[in-house]
Formats: sequence, C-alpha cells, structure tokens
Amino acid sequence: MGNTKDDKHLRDVHIMAERLAILYYRMVKNIIAEVGEERAEELVKKIIWEYGTDCGLNARKHVESLGEEAKLENFHLGNDLPSVGWTLEDDRILYCPFADTWKKLDFEKWGRLYCFVDQAKYEGYNPDLRCFHDKNVLDGDDYCIIRVEEPNENES
Repeated sequence: MGNTKDDKHLRDVHIMAERLAILYYRMVKNIIAEVGEERAEELVKKIIWEYGTDCGLNARKHVESLGEEAKLENFHLGNDLPSVGWTLEDDRILYCPFADTWKKLDFEKWGRLYCFVDQAKYEGYNPDLRCFHDKNVLDGDDYCIIRVEEPNENES
C-alpha cells in the first residue's frame, strides 16, 4: 500500500549511496587531519583514479564476457551504476545521491574530487576514451553533464 517494489529499490539505493558518501567524507576528513590539505588532495586524487580505473576494468570485463567490444556504445552493458537512484533527463544528470549528501555536509570541494572517478573509469574501460564534466552541481551548476568522446570515432 503506497510502497511499490520500485520505491523500495530506489530507497535502498539512496540509503547505500548516502552511506558511501558519508564514508568518503569521513575518510577524507581523517586524511586531511593526518597529512594536511595539500597532501590529502594528492592522495584522494590518486585513490579515486585507482578506484575509477578498477571500475572501468570491471565494466570492460563484463562487456567482453557478453561477447561485445569495449566501445563507448557498449559501456552501458558494463553494469557501472544502478539502474535507479540517479535522475537523468536527456544528457543531464539532475540528481546524484552522492552530490546531494556532500552538499548537505558542505563538502563540495572534496566531493568534486570524487567525480574524477568518471574520467578514470572511462579510460580504464577503454584507454582511447576521454571524459569531460561539462557541468557539475558541485561546481554550482543546476545539473551535471558528462561528455565522453572517442578521439577517432569519425575516422575510418
């Protein structure tokens, strides 16, 4: 009554995303306290790049296990993100549960470093891909736009 299975799944994804965002928040806060902001920024960037690369490699393995090539048009087959939890409209991400949590914690600068997971995961998936954040809510935009390009996609 009132709660459908989809509502429960959406709520579950939001709970898990909030928990992971808080974990990231606490980890980064402790790294800053231990080594200072400058060194913390270097470490966080390194950690996020390695994590994102692992995510991209996992997506690649999944796509290849389906007998497909690791091309941009097949990335969606790689099980990168849950099918619920983020609000998408055309090429815009209107809601990200991580960004929502970090904004509530006044942690935009450090949360924004996490977003570089996108560049790392696409390059881990296929080293020829380049990913850009054309807009990001953690930079003050109203929504996020992630653009991914294959440099030679128009050449034969």
